[in-house]
Amino acid sequence: MAFEVPEENRTKCPVCGLDVPESRLQKCANCGTESCEYCAKHEFGRAFCGKACRDFFFWGDDDHDETES
Repeated sequence: MAFEVPEENRTKCPVCGLDVPESRLQKCANCGTESCEYCAKHEFGRAFCGKACRDFFFWGDDDHDETES
């Protein structure tokens, strides 16, 4: 017998739109956007809403050259 989550405790994932229990949403370590456990990107014990946030968190912004003054 499967455990059913009451309808009032369910929500849609803002990233993929999947109907999931609220307890399965995870906050992005970079921007704070919530995403479900299925579409979140995980790296070193942290959850991210996507590859762009994960990459920015670890490698930062590459738009400028360190040799510029």
